[in-house]
Amino acid sequence: MNETGVKGSILIIDDDDGILSTLTIVLKRYFDRVVVGNTPHKITQFLQQESFGVVLLDMNFVAGQTSGKEGFQWLTHIQTMAPGTSVVMMTAYGDIDLAIRAMKQGATDFVVKPWDNDQLISVLLGAIKKSHFQEPRSSKQASKSEEVERIFMFLDLKDSTQLAERLGHVRYFSLLSDFFSDIADPIEQCEGEIYQYVGDEVVVSWSRESGIRHSNCLKSFFIIQDLIQEKATKYQERYGFLPRFKAGMHHGTVAKGTIGKVKQEIVYTGDVLNTTSRIEGLCNTYQVPLLISSDLLQLLQPEELLIEIHPIGQLPLRGREVPVSLFSICRSSAKV
Repeated sequence: MNETGVKGSILIIDDDDGILSTLTIVLKRYFDRVVVGNTPHKITQFLQQESFGVVLLDMNFVAGQTSGKEGFQWLTHIQTMAPGTSVVMMTAYGDIDLAIRAMKQGATDFVVKPWDNDQLISVLLGAIKKSHFQEPRSSKQASKSEEVERIFMFLDLKDSTQLAERLGHVRYFSLLSDFFSDIADPIEQCEGEIYQYVGDEVVVSWSRESGIRHSNCLKSFFIIQDLIQEKATKYQERYGFLPRFKAGMHHGTVAKGTIGKVKQEIVYTGDVLNTTSRIEGLCNTYQVPLLISSDLLQLLQPEELLIEIHPIGQLPLRGREVPVSLFSICRSSAKV
């Protein structure tokens, strides 16, 4: 335990590395553990790995933005993932309306940059005392599960082994970090949730309702395509190529629950995930960027997206007795 007698961990999210370094030095005397992240897209991973008494969250992450929109979105995300964790919002813009909105939305408190150290410490120590993350779940509670209907997309980089050999481990990790960071906004824009990062692969999930709405799950893939193309210059300058990727999509009923004792994590289990993974793996076989099951496609309205749909046929998948009917989807040649 630290010298102040306060026990607990704090997560700090800010896009300024200098601020993160300063806060780490200031706060390590007051918290058992100080964890920092320079992008809000790491929040899900951090919350899955451990419990925090308080999150200190910047409100603006896009240059020139002062509305706090991103901060409010991530506040809601934290409240959903870790309802017992206190959240203190931080911004360089002392707008009293933002402070009031943040408090109404459930933030524990609000601080303005540049901060006074004594005041900041007082706010954070007060916030951690109000948190309820310390209350342990019994093993019975942790093992509870429910059946839910979800849509999944498995998306990964093509030629990852060759890329890792070409770039080396450090630069390849940097490539993955850039790529996953870039695609996070389109996923969120289309109401998706990043479920897992597995090596060079990201698993995205939607509720049935949010994924079907405006064909969000399908639309996300093409928005990602456009965004990566827009950032071609950045990737060419940093890595010498534009990353290519492929994806498989499917939907169905899965079990959802929390597992783990030392580290708790929300997980989905069921044949749907295995099937989606195998669908994605067939993209290489058929040399297409996107494959989708007919079960999911028939729920969508793809005509909204100016795309071409080509039947692949009914294919047997390892581990399944019933073949899966698949379609490849690409941009329409009429798209301008």
